[in-house]
Amino acid sequence: MSSKIDITLEILHESKKWMVLAVLVLMALLVAASIIELALVVFREITDPTKGILFLEIEEFLRIFGFVFMVLIGFELLESITIYFKENVIHAEVVILIAVIAVSRKMILLDMEKYEADSLMALSLIMLSLGASYYFIKRSNKR
Repeated sequence: MSSKIDITLEILHESKKWMVLAVLVLMALLVAASIIELALVVFREITDPTKGILFLEIEEFLRIFGFVFMVLIGFELLESITIYFKENVIHAEVVILIAVIAVSRKMILLDMEKYEADSLMALSLIMLSLGASYYFIKRSNKR
C-alpha cells in the first residue's frame, strides 16, 4: 500500500512540475506580447498626426503608465513562477512585492472624485499594511 502511495505522489509531483513549466512558458509569452503591445501603443500615441508630435493628454499618460505597471506586474509574476519552479517554494517577499505594485498601480491611476472617503482610506490602509509587511520581511531576511 505504501509503495502505491509513493508512486502516486511521485506522479503528482512530476505532473505539477510540468504544469508549472507550462505556466512559466505561457507567462513569458504573455509578458513578451505585452512589451510589444506597449511599444506599439507608445509609438502610436507619440506619432499621432492629429495631436502633433510629443503632445500627450494626461489621460493618455495615465493609460500608458498603467500599461507599464501591468508589464512590471507580469515581470514579478514571471519571477515568482521561476522561483517556485526552481525551489518549489513561494516566497512571501515576492508575493507582497507583486501586491504592492498592483495596489500602487491602482492608486496612481485612481480617479479620486469617483470614490468615497471610506474606500480611499481602505486602499491607503491596504498599501500601508503591504509596505509594513514588505519592510518586516526584508528586515527578517537580513538577519
